[in-house]
Amino acid sequence: MLRRRTAGVLVLLLALACGCSASPDTRGPLPDGTTMVHDAATALEQLHSIEFDFSVSGTIPGLDVREVKGQASRDGGRYGTAVGQADMQESTNRFELQYEIDGDTLRLTDQHGTRTDEPVPAEYNIVALLDPQHGVPSLLRAATGLKTETKEDVQGVETYRVTGQVAKSVVSGLLPGITSDVDVKFWVTQSQPQTLVRVWMQVPPRQPNEGAVMLELGLSHANAPISSTAAG
Repeated sequence: MLRRRTAGVLVLLLALACGCSASPDTRGPLPDGTTMVHDAATALEQLHSIEFDFSVSGTIPGLDVREVKGQASRDGGRYGTAVGQADMQESTNRFELQYEIDGDTLRLTDQHGTRTDEPVPAEYNIVALLDPQHGVPSLLRAATGLKTETKEDVQGVETYRVTGQVAKSVVSGLLPGITSDVDVKFWVTQSQPQTLVRVWMQVPPRQPNEGAVMLELGLSHANAPISSTAAG
């Protein structure tokens, strides 16, 4: 069960958490947020490969990941190809894994060097993440109340930061443990074609005594070849 849940998390979440500058530029005029975010969704659908990093601050039921990073590609079969590392948390047990998706096989290697091969779960598909109807592009297109807030530098990339909201029905399609609408921020490149650099989501507390959960995801190095050292 642990390996299956880990497999699902690793394949489902492909993203890059990027640092931002401390001095946002709010000088206008700023471009329309809806247009930029929709253009970024179109660009995302056309990607063949990506470098990613995903992080979670807080706890979401069924989501055992603290951070996942690596590279992924549409190429290599119906599940695509991916390689990287994961920092996992299950109850009080924290552990690290290297992973590789090759053809129909998911290969997990723990911190002791023990390797496990198993079929990629059919419901988890890297290619589906880029699908216009059910993947990350649908998250961008479903966002409402989009407003361009500022210009920001994200690790050397000049971007516009756009704020908005995404309904529970959309977010839960990507992360089933989310049971409420979320506030979201998108960072989209100023240069053309405008592409997605980062996504930040704030999930409201499920109970009064809990804090909000922050999720960061984004993308970088679009269409770069997958490195054989990405998992090492």
